[in-house]
Amino acid sequence: MPLQPSRRRLLIKGATVLSQDPAIGDLNAGDILIDGEVIVAVGAGMEVADAVRIDATGMLAMPGLVDAHRPGWQGGLRMLMPDVATLDEYLNTVHFSLAPHCRPEDIYAGCYLTAVSCLDAGITTIIDPCDNARSAAHTDAAVDAYQAAGLRVLFMPGRPLAGPWQQQWPRDLERLKAVRFASERQLLTLGMYSQPDQANWALARRLGLPILSELLGVMAPMMRRWEATCPLGPDNIMNHCTSIPEAGWRMLGAAGVRVTAASRADAQYALEGGVSAYQAALEHGFRPGLGTGTEAAYGGDMFTEMRVTFFVQRAMAQAARHQGASHAPAPVDVRQVLRSATLDGARCAGLAQRTGSLTPGKQADLILLNAGRLHLMGAHSAAGAVLHAAERGDVDTVIVAGRVRKRGGKLRGVDQAKLRRETEASLERLFKAVAAAPACYNEPSP
Repeated sequence: MPLQPSRRRLLIKGATVLSQDPAIGDLNAGDILIDGEVIVAVGAGMEVADAVRIDATGMLAMPGLVDAHRPGWQGGLRMLMPDVATLDEYLNTVHFSLAPHCRPEDIYAGCYLTAVSCLDAGITTIIDPCDNARSAAHTDAAVDAYQAAGLRVLFMPGRPLAGPWQQQWPRDLERLKAVRFASERQLLTLGMYSQPDQANWALARRLGLPILSELLGVMAPMMRRWEATCPLGPDNIMNHCTSIPEAGWRMLGAAGVRVTAASRADAQYALEGGVSAYQAALEHGFRPGLGTGTEAAYGGDMFTEMRVTFFVQRAMAQAARHQGASHAPAPVDVRQVLRSATLDGARCAGLAQRTGSLTPGKQADLILLNAGRLHLMGAHSAAGAVLHAAERGDVDTVIVAGRVRKRGGKLRGVDQAKLRRETEASLERLFKAVAAAPACYNEPSP
């Protein structure tokens, strides 16, 4: 069942506020008033008699981070293959071998672990391309897990890449829309994960669902053919976008497509040129969100993703200048990258009217970072401290839609011992099933 809204009022007092709202800006000793699910005021010197007070002296307050690409069902596969060097290696191990053996309870275990880990790391929203929706029960298990955890999710199920499945997708999206996503007040919203397909995209548009696809340079020659059967539009979200030629970027821009970048995934899995499309997206007028991608190779925190994005872009800009380029890109600044990890990520998810900034009227999705820890002590720039030095251990408080999910550095309502047992049991059964199987599913499913 969806989480019931909180009715109490919270007053966060005395934080250094990075609002991500240009009309509000930054506040040195700011207050945030939350009424139920909603931010009602951001300012200074507030006193509210009936509000529960949170003393945020010595804290940095900012919007919750938005991970614009995180397949949640893989939560238990962390660092399974830390040295993976190609996309084929990843596909063969995860999608052609492990994924076909996942039961609904394995999907639940992975998604729940992903969700509470996100909350622990200050991530309040993710876009989940659920590419292992083998049955309606599998999909429902993912929804159940996210609702139990209290994470905001744009949930975008898609067909499995290999192995047997019940062929219920995409028509099952109609049931999900009517039954599991009927309320606009819940934290979860529904989308479709699908490569260009005329029938699939037509169904998504009839249901009013955003469409997420992977886009790599090798696909660029096909983009013109999409105009007849799968026209692009502002409901499209394209992930990666590595090595896309100029004509492709013009097509995306003209259609109002949203773009997400994945700096670590592009390098780790050797996607096209191996360099994130973040700079290319900026040059073509996009405001990209940032996605961590799968945790099968590396950790899933957004602090690392922001830093990698910042330094890859800086390296590209400096290399261009050093090589004498006449139009070398300007180096990004920390606020630009912070915006990509908050407001622009929310915009990519179609949720900017609800989250992504500390704006009165929006949902109260925010985090408090403990700026008194030794590695942050004495920082002269709050934004610089977040991007260049903060880590998941600094996340003191996490609030999603007015509900406190973490306080004093501890998650609320999470039995970590039970979570560990369930995760380990799921993985033990999964790997035994793979070992007993005659061969991996090395051909795409029909």
